[in-house]
Amino acid sequence: MIVNTRPEKLSRDLNYFAQSNQIEVTNIPLTEISIRKSLSQKEIEHLTKIESFDGIVFTSSSASKYGLRKIQDFMEIAEIKSSIFAIGPATKNELKEHGLEAFMPEEYNSKGMFELLMKHEMKNILLVCGTNNENLLDNLFKKVLPKLEAYNVNPLEYNIGKLNSLPKNSVFLIFNLATFKLIEENVENLSDRNFVWICASHRIADYVDSRKCGKTFIAKSPTYEDMLKEAQ
Repeated sequence: MIVNTRPEKLSRDLNYFAQSNQIEVTNIPLTEISIRKSLSQKEIEHLTKIESFDGIVFTSSSASKYGLRKIQDFMEIAEIKSSIFAIGPATKNELKEHGLEAFMPEEYNSKGMFELLMKHEMKNILLVCGTNNENLLDNLFKKVLPKLEAYNVNPLEYNIGKLNSLPKNSVFLIFNLATFKLIEENVENLSDRNFVWICASHRIADYVDSRKCGKTFIAKSPTYEDMLKEAQ
């Protein structure tokens, strides 16, 4: 059994791909995404002077979708002069739908994005992300980056409760570390369940391996296509 725990809004393309390739997937979204209703004073200040940023980095397709809504409250999208950066293909496509062409790293992760930003000599960037941001780019830059946290990621308690009824040897698609930690906190006797973990990055896989709770595999890339291919 392949278990997809991504939010429902982010799983449509994954499920279409799975159906088209006759891959059976069980969807148990553990979180839901919603736009933030209000911003901090600091975030409002960032948006009022957005033209001062060399680059704007979108860390997910949700960051693109909801971040652009927030930016539109302050200026027209077509008026953005900063260089635009997308963490991966889905994020890039979401931006393109709004008329924005984005640079994208060869590796769809924070390290790849950091190297791309260095290549383009970006000195002052705005990071558009969610409230679940793990500050990975901050660590690489060794400073706190200006942020626009455009959306919330909230746990779905009624679905979290379903995890304990899953059969042993279930195969989980783990797109981010927060998802695994949510599973770790809520599944009884996790080390005895023999679950299989398909991880989107080496960083996630290293953490999962350290918990000694099943077999761990790393997808070629964090795209849903490569995650599902690795799960088969």
